[in-house]
Amino acid sequence: MLTTLQKIGGWSVPTVVITARQIRAARGLIGWTQSDLAEAAGVSRSTIAAIEKETGKANPTQDIIERIRKVLEDSEVEFLAQEGVRVRHPMIYEDDQPDANRRLLEDIYKVSYQFKRDMGVSDILIYGLREEDAEKSVGDYLTEHLERLKVAGLREKILCGPDTRTFVAPRSSYRRLLELDSTVSPIHVYGDKIAIVHWRPKEFVISIESRPFAQAVRAMFYELWNTHAGIEGDKS
Repeated sequence: MLTTLQKIGGWSVPTVVITARQIRAARGLIGWTQSDLAEAAGVSRSTIAAIEKETGKANPTQDIIERIRKVLEDSEVEFLAQEGVRVRHPMIYEDDQPDANRRLLEDIYKVSYQFKRDMGVSDILIYGLREEDAEKSVGDYLTEHLERLKVAGLREKILCGPDTRTFVAPRSSYRRLLELDSTVSPIHVYGDKIAIVHWRPKEFVISIESRPFAQAVRAMFYELWNTHAGIEGDKS
């Protein structure tokens, strides 16, 4: 697997280029024929055959390779370093080291930008956020993070508590829930990931990488978002 870096708003974002051997192996893992992959990616079977043979005649465009990669990843294939391939399983990570929340913001930006390119989804969903906790954790870096999200065309949607008075993102990014305990740990949904930030007794982050899980939580979030009014005119 080859990784290239693309500059977006001054930040480097990795993009993946897969190899012919990875494509063959990925098809085998999920039981697809060349025709199955061709239909899913919107190309001809002969194109897939030529790519997998690694002939100079194929010469596929980056767009075609990206489409092939996307449909395979949508079918729960994960591409690894050194031309590895495996079926994707939920991955759980825990970060209890200093600056865990800052590293989470870095991951949110990189994963969300790639997800927008792949899926056309620009929303980053946050449930139960208290901006005071975020500001205390990362300070001025929070403003830098919001600026790069803006440059990349990414937008936060935040469900906050009834007593929220601190707004760092544009006010249109927030909606109040009438009942939300201020001690609830905030939940972030971005790309295929869910992250929970625990502020006390110490700051640490637990992340789950799973497309089905993220899709389910995203759907529940939008149910709440769509049934609560915005706070643009709320001057409290």
